[in-house]
Amino acid sequence: DEWTSVRTLVKPPDQLELTEAELKEEFTRILTADNPHAPQNIVRYSFKDGAYKPVSYVDQMAIHLSLNGNMILKDSDEGRRQSIRSSISEEKAPVETPAVTSEETEFKDEESTGDTQAAGEEEAEGSGTAEVAEAAEAEEPPPPKVKEKKLANQFNFTERATRTLNNPLRERACQSEPTPCKDFSATANQWKIYDAYVEELQKMEKSKEKEKPRAQVAKKDEEKKKGRKLTSLEAQSDDMNKISKAAKIMERMVNQNTFDDIAQDFKYFEDAADEYRDQQGTLLPLWKFQYDKAKRLAVTAISWNPKYKDLFAVGYGSYDFMKQGRGMLLLYTMKNPSFPEYIFSSECGVMCLDFHKDHPYLMAVGFYDGNVAIYNLKKATSQPTYKSNAKSGKHTEPVWQVKWQKDDMDNNLNFFSISSDGRIVSWTLVKNELVHTDVIKLSVEGTTMQGPEGLQLQTLG
Repeated sequence: DEWTSVRTLVKPPDQLELTEAELKEEFTRILTADNPHAPQNIVRYSFKDGAYKPVSYVDQMAIHLSLNGNMILKDSDEGRRQSIRSSISEEKAPVETPAVTSEETEFKDEESTGDTQAAGEEEAEGSGTAEVAEAAEAEEPPPPKVKEKKLANQFNFTERATRTLNNPLRERACQSEPTPCKDFSATANQWKIYDAYVEELQKMEKSKEKEKPRAQVAKKDEEKKKGRKLTSLEAQSDDMNKISKAAKIMERMVNQNTFDDIAQDFKYFEDAADEYRDQQGTLLPLWKFQYDKAKRLAVTAISWNPKYKDLFAVGYGSYDFMKQGRGMLLLYTMKNPSFPEYIFSSECGVMCLDFHKDHPYLMAVGFYDGNVAIYNLKKATSQPTYKSNAKSGKHTEPVWQVKWQKDDMDNNLNFFSISSDGRIVSWTLVKNELVHTDVIKLSVEGTTMQGPEGLQLQTLG
């Protein structure tokens, strides 16, 4: 009768004696899912970086129990046998009494293969015993039928949950071969410098001793070498031009990103406050084009390119006629407001300019000293392709306007210029020179100048 006796607490002899306050004190303990035995300092070699790196993720899972499943395939032999057994038992359940069905099921569990004859004999025996049971229990009412539960198919059960398919991440990397490098080192001291000079003097003496034809052959060889050097320099300049083109494109992209807000304002800006200003709007400055070398010069002419709508030319000079200096011709593009696209400098101030409509790369320019010039933007030179001079009939006063005209009868390009010396001149581009013809000479009416030997000269307007 041990279970009837009251349990008594046994106190060990070495137990600590604690006060009430110490007993009531709570100690919080945080349990985490980390494996305390998992190593935290695993280091593996990374082939990508070429160095040993610590592994940040450590597997914390610890398996305490694993069991093999006992599911049977529906289409296998054992699965078919079990399904036949369950169907037969379901058919006979409502007819037979519980006792008989239990006997029959026991009998069926013992047999390994389903035999139809044995099943028939069992039915006969079952029917004999059923008659006896019915005679004994005729007075009692039949028990109510129990509604069968629909069993889930345990052989080919599938999970119906769905999950969104995530596309796999793809990476594409490109690695270029490193450029070959060579180390070269040398020291120069007084002895080497002296030896070099001595060798040079010996060569000069030998060359003097040689005959003239040999010297001529040597000169030809030197010229060939110089030519080779020039070609190498030209090749370098071509490479620089390629790089400069790519750099220009990159600079434009950076500037377009920088000035993107202004560009959007320029396209879509509409001030709602304009309705209340009585036809007096506001001026919103968008871009400011400036160049350091043209800061002290005045803007004297502006012209938009007829073909490239984002390109315009600006002429720089001075309106202070007592202090005239240099001039500049700059071409800016809206795609790069930070730096001019083309830069041309001149000894004299630019007063006017005009683009050709059919050939937008040709630009006529008039200067303060009376000269006119044609700049070709296709050529990579800073000098004009055509320019007038004192021999070719330049103006004696500042050129105030230049204007391209239609091609003449010989399909030569020509333009007009007007100056304060009273002349309107037509300039024609013939081969490599400018040919001038005076169209009109404006004279001031009623004024004549007393020339030498009593000649009466008309003053030009």
